[in-house]
Amino acid sequence: PVRLSTRDPRASTAVASIPRLGPADRPAMATMAAQPSSGGSSAAAPAQKRTLEEANAGASPVPQGPKPPKAYKNTEFLNSHNARLIRVMCELQEPGQRLDTHATENIVMFFGSARAKPKAQYEEALRRAEADAAAKPQDATAQAALERVRKQAFLVPMFDVTTELARRLTEW
Repeated sequence: PVRLSTRDPRASTAVASIPRLGPADRPAMATMAAQPSSGGSSAAAPAQKRTLEEANAGASPVPQGPKPPKAYKNTEFLNSHNARLIRVMCELQEPGQRLDTHATENIVMFFGSARAKPKAQYEEALRRAEADAAAKPQDATAQAALERVRKQAFLVPMFDVTTELARRLTEW
């Protein structure tokens, strides 16, 4: 029979989560296995116990493979789609710890669009999009990119006003 250890890389997640029992645990396991089920006879219990002990005594040692990394140290997992929730939780918890470290009691938070840019950056993005669209008048992608940049024009004054408000609150 194939026996998988918690250190065996072939072990599934369910098997890997079961604690590995040592030789000291075998008598207790044998006793539990030997307990008769409801309505059963207690005479069969010693035979079951002997059989279990004999099976364990003749078993080959469990192969020891490489130890898997802890999940919180496994960067491949932490950067995967499955760990996105953990990363989002970190983005909420880490700033709180940083604010506590600096004894910050009150904050003012501004929410806005990541597409909002200061006037100089917006004008540069508009200039590049216009140049691309003019160079490739038949390219639908370039025309769509220009239209997207033009639609962001209303965000420029909001970005500037919000930046000024944040500066004033910080100085206050």
